[in-house]
Amino acid sequence: MKKWDRHTKEFKARVLDRMKECGNIRALAAELHVSRQTLYLWKYEMEEEATKKRPKLPTSPEFLQLKKENLDLKVALADKTLEANFFRGALQRVEDRRRRRESSGEQGSTTTSPR
Repeated sequence: MKKWDRHTKEFKARVLDRMKECGNIRALAAELHVSRQTLYLWKYEMEEEATKKRPKLPTSPEFLQLKKENLDLKVALADKTLEANFFRGALQRVEDRRRRRESSGEQGSTTTSPR
């Protein structure tokens, strides 16, 4: 048995558009002679319908394998990025120390070997 609907889907869609623009949902509900809870119920129903219309992702073994491989590659890229940032920072610190040593007039830590 079909549930009795007092309002059409078109009416509900127009109301939901107004809800997005409205700052006072309580006043909108009073204007339409509908409870606030009903407005939010319509909103959640429409959102649920929208998610049902989305295409489902394939679940074939090939797709799942590619998805796993994609995730592994993203993790590897993140690791390499962290590693590169670490070495870039370390190199910068070594350069800073070298510049400070050269500008301070101190003798270097190594001596030249006699020939």
